Amino acid sequence: MARRILASLAVGSAVLAIVTVASTQPKGEAQKAAPVASGSSAEEQQVLEVISHWDQGWKDFNAELASRDYSPDADWTNAFGHGRKGKPEIFEYLSKIYQSPSMRSRKSTPSKTTVRFVRPDIAAASSYRETVGQKTSSGAEYPTRKTHDLRVLVRDKGKWTIISHLIMDEKEVRP
Repeated sequence: MARRILASLAVGSAVLAIVTVASTQPKGEAQKAAPVASGSSAEEQQVLEVISHWDQGWKDFNAELASRDYSPDADWTNAFGHGRKGKPEIFEYLSKIYQSPSMRSRKSTPSKTTVRFVRPDIAAASSYRETVGQKTSSGAEYPTRKTHDLRVLVRDKGKWTIISHLIMDEKEVRP
């Protein structure tokens, strides 16, 4: 819980710093974001490895692999608005949906991910992938899904763990 509060405060502070810098500059001047701590390439590779577990878990329909890197109290919301709390609930949810023929017909591109280090022990990872072949419950095929993920990860005892994961699909039609 303390890590979650620290991570939320760090992300909130970084956003506040960026907003403060942007709002205090006169209009018309180029606005620059507040500096963000950068991680080493080894740290970035470790975060990317976490993302690759998710991708491979979906490719193989392996709920253990896809949920491996979540914290016990992680917040997770999928592109359809279904939320789960903690690694056990995420694992259970994925285990169930991986059994559905409508899910097993899908194929996704590997995630293209950008990692930003808010602090040396907190990272935000933004990913994009496309999925084809997924079917609705009635059997109709979804159009190509263009999916964005935002994950907040915390490094504790040398291991990166996802504490928050929000998934969103682009919408072709706007209301």
